Amino acid sequence: MLSSVDYVHKKLLVSKYTAIIQLIHGQLTEIVSIYALRKKNNFIEKKDIPLSKGKSDIRISYMSGVALQLSKSHNSQPFLIANSIAFDLSASFDACLMVEILPKGLIQIQVTDLFLALWLQSFIDQNRSIERAEVSYSDLGTALQDYVFSIQYVHARCCSLLRLAQQEKLIDFNVYLKKYSYEFIPWLDNDGQLRLNHQAERRLITSLVKIIDELEPIIPRPLKWEGAAMRLAAAFEAFWSTCRIHDDLSATAPEIVRARIGLIAATQSVLRFLLEEKLGIPACLEL
Repeated sequence: MLSSVDYVHKKLLVSKYTAIIQLIHGQLTEIVSIYALRKKNNFIEKKDIPLSKGKSDIRISYMSGVALQLSKSHNSQPFLIANSIAFDLSASFDACLMVEILPKGLIQIQVTDLFLALWLQSFIDQNRSIERAEVSYSDLGTALQDYVFSIQYVHARCCSLLRLAQQEKLIDFNVYLKKYSYEFIPWLDNDGQLRLNHQAERRLITSLVKIIDELEPIIPRPLKWEGAAMRLAAAFEAFWSTCRIHDDLSATAPEIVRARIGLIAATQSVLRFLLEEKLGIPACLEL
């Protein structure tokens, strides 16, 4: 039987981008089905099991009111149902999720730093090449709107920073891309805590999580991808203005520097996808 860490890692390797909300929703659906079978009651269809992202831009968490829905058809108190579901969910994802029951039987599911490390590393593992064919800004014409330039500029900045980090031997992606393990980007410290703890770092991670969740939503809905890309670009600018990699930190705290470079690589990967796949615009390596 796979451990929770192995299960998450395997799931993250299935597709280019795996939404955290989909991973949690899939496991929640399975547990609810088992609960209903155990109680010999009808279970809720997968599409009807509620799960939404929490509002914090620092911690990644999700909320579900599935116990409230089940309480009527199962003739049981929401808190008791939530307690049973939370117990099974915690047992399945012991190292990756922290599950808490809130008043009225709401279930709060918080992603641990280990889960985030696995998720962030998946961008490195899947992104076999940091760069693509050269595309110069002159090839794009002069009719680009300001928002397009802003997104392309941030993507090009990410590419430039990654090239510089490679040249200065702050990180060697050629080595990292052969390893396929979150341990090779030092996301976690010796206590298992994410090294990226600055508010700007956490907000950038939250922006990445939100966009990938929107790429693979539980309930599809129209979305203005240019707005999503702009918000990610703004989060990166805020991160880069306060969290540098080319300063004394590279000598005193090289692990933090490498973790930040990994975060830059993840951002570049998502921006490239948004530009090319959602907006139909070349992802320039330099402007």
